[in-house]
Amino acid sequence: MVAAIGSRGDVLPFTHLARRFASEGHEVTLVTHGTLVDGAHPGLRVAEVSSDPEELLAGPAARAVRRGSPRQLSRTRQLFADFIDSAHRPALEALDGADVLVASTFAIAAVHEALDRSVPVVRAHMWPEYADLRGPMPLLPYSWLLPGPLRRLARHGLRRLERYLGGVDGRWRRGRLHLVARHPVTLTTATHGSLLAFSRELVPDSPAHGTVTGWWTAPERPAPVSTPVARALEDGHEWIYVGFGSMHQRDPDALLDRLEQVCARLGVHALVQVAGADTSGHPHLLAVTQEPHDELFGRVRAVVHHGGAGTTGAAVRAGTPSVVVPHLADQFYWGRRLHLLGVAPHPVPRTTASTRRLTRALGEAMSAPLHHRAAELARRVEGQDGCGVAVRQVEEWLAHAERR
Repeated sequence: MVAAIGSRGDVLPFTHLARRFASEGHEVTLVTHGTLVDGAHPGLRVAEVSSDPEELLAGPAARAVRRGSPRQLSRTRQLFADFIDSAHRPALEALDGADVLVASTFAIAAVHEALDRSVPVVRAHMWPEYADLRGPMPLLPYSWLLPGPLRRLARHGLRRLERYLGGVDGRWRRGRLHLVARHPVTLTTATHGSLLAFSRELVPDSPAHGTVTGWWTAPERPAPVSTPVARALEDGHEWIYVGFGSMHQRDPDALLDRLEQVCARLGVHALVQVAGADTSGHPHLLAVTQEPHDELFGRVRAVVHHGGAGTTGAAVRAGTPSVVVPHLADQFYWGRRLHLLGVAPHPVPRTTASTRRLTRALGEAMSAPLHHRAAELARRVEGQDGCGVAVRQVEEWLAHAERR
């Protein structure tokens, strides 16, 4: 059983992993959001989760995270708890007869049920989420800048809070209300180790209890870009891509105005994938819908994105420089990693993404040195079989457990 809870970018790699398990002869049930199963393989059994990540990311809970407001986080914590808990019932049914659960970072409810049923648990993360107190803590922006002892102390505190992410239940005992965690597990709770779905070329540090596999991508060649995009790319202009995944934009019109000014100053055109974007009044912009990143990114001069793990991997594999505009969580971490690797300028956080800063960052991203380094990095990651490594590692862990 494979359980994935999160945005479209979080879920899609787990769909590829589930397909690889199935192609290797395993019976697989994929537990994930019903709104995201359009990309699932017809041969997979899917147990649909009712929650909608798009709704969560466009609502007050995500705004509270972006603003870092303790008061707003407290007021909206139940929204996130309900989102986490929504996987409980589908996971409960899908675990019947399961030999192992491979669970994403936020598939907390599925992990809890698996442990209650003595089903082995493997955790899987799109960023370096380590079970011990080491590591950069990607979900907490800029925590990697803390001295080691302070970072370990902060991680210890967060590990204690993680047990309550899925909500709390109250029980009266001797006239007093006792609150207990509904799903008392952490983001890294596992019985058989962790899979880390990124390339060692981006994060060379090795975890003590996990395996860095490489990215989880589809085995077949990506679909071609749409006809309007193909025509645009062949019209003689230089094109960039701008898209922020599932990150909701409060004022798409203001964003388009900034992007138009940036493109006009640099003499480029932009393919813009932003919900609600109407580019009809912007001669340098063309609105697009879902396009295959692995096919598109290799045909543009630069990729302006939010720094999600999946989009970051696609840009690296394409050999195209990035401009990262992080909104929340691990996006700040990936923006920093790309900059340190020399394939992106300094990240431009969403709250400071002015026309001037975007123009400067994009101009740097389109420079020859960054293009050379991005192409070299793409050569180093070429041919990595992340899904294959993950499947073999899970099989090895289970075989080793049976021999003990």
